[in-house]
Amino acid sequence: MQTDDAPLAWLATPADRSVHRLPGTHRAQPPKATWDMATRAAAKVGVTRVADITRLDSIGIPTYQAIRPLSRTLAVSQGKGMTPELARLSAVMESVETWHVEQPALPALTATPRKLRTQLGYEVGALAPSAPSLLHDGLPLDWVAARSLVDGARTLVPVNVVRLTLEEHTDWNPPVFFESTNGLASGNTRIEAALHALCEVIERDAMTAAVTGGGEMGVRVDPRSLGSPVADELCTLIERADVTLEVRLVPSPTGLPCFLSWVASEEYPAPMFGFGCHLSPEIALTRAVSEAAQARLAYISGARDDLRDDFGQVDAGRLRSARSGPAAADIKGLVEEPVPHDSLAGALAHVVRRAAAAFSHPPLLVDLTREEIGVPVVKVVAPGSRVCPEVL
Repeated sequence: MQTDDAPLAWLATPADRSVHRLPGTHRAQPPKATWDMATRAAAKVGVTRVADITRLDSIGIPTYQAIRPLSRTLAVSQGKGMTPELARLSAVMESVETWHVEQPALPALTATPRKLRTQLGYEVGALAPSAPSLLHDGLPLDWVAARSLVDGARTLVPVNVVRLTLEEHTDWNPPVFFESTNGLASGNTRIEAALHALCEVIERDAMTAAVTGGGEMGVRVDPRSLGSPVADELCTLIERADVTLEVRLVPSPTGLPCFLSWVASEEYPAPMFGFGCHLSPEIALTRAVSEAAQARLAYISGARDDLRDDFGQVDAGRLRSARSGPAAADIKGLVEEPVPHDSLAGALAHVVRRAAAAFSHPPLLVDLTREEIGVPVVKVVAPGSRVCPEVL
């Protein structure tokens, strides 16, 4: 077991020195404790209803929606899990964390990148840009406090990299950075949230490279070859529903397992995609597969604010190929043996080292936690990582 988490001593709590291993996820607390925290917060941020939408589809992977009518971004948040309890919790926590990123952020200061160049510890140009972007060294930007996950060093990041709202701006708002929820996460502790957030950043970096690369998106793999009872259960549910599942292992410069999956059927031929990354190949795989099923339910329910109408259909030939084409590769022969960790802090320290080496910059943490809400929420910003709208 690796426990080298000294660089995160400034962030760790006693709960981060261990790990609760749940089906398809690792947490700092058991679900009951998390649910008690989440329900208190949900009432404060305006969640009015939590709905079980699992049975709107034939697959049966537990999926819930949390409704927050006064949202400044999406009124409907979704959550999935291996149990209804975990799915319901996921939906509520997503709604709570999204509320945090919508709130106005008081800038620590306003300054140009040129003025702060020696203080930041990273290149502002390495942050994901908007398209087009008006970023230049002399552009005044609002900044908020952040800390390096490598050594805890204090720094600053632009407010527009952190905050997200779909409200119309009434002032001058030049396009500079790509604004999204990428790297936003909540948890029982800040370290649990940061681990989830950084894995998401790594996952979307890998998927962006795959989507924009123009070639094959990774290697087609057999999800059952991992030998995971949790993954096997998901596969069984999908097969029983007569839905086609394809899974691909997508390369990441971090070396962490990143999976892409899609599901489609003759009755509902629109391909729905899911992604997943984690130190544990099992968790990465089950996240990707369950997210694809969750995306399918989002369109079946029709309740989300961000549904698209240009996703197309999978032709019958591709469905047949995915079901009975050439044998898919064995996952175990393609991924590293997972490094065991006996704590969430140790797991995060390992992922931070991988990310810092891959992106050539330290990943940064912005603490969005509000005491009056009572849920740890963070935004992880990783200069040098890639992200595009297609993978959100």
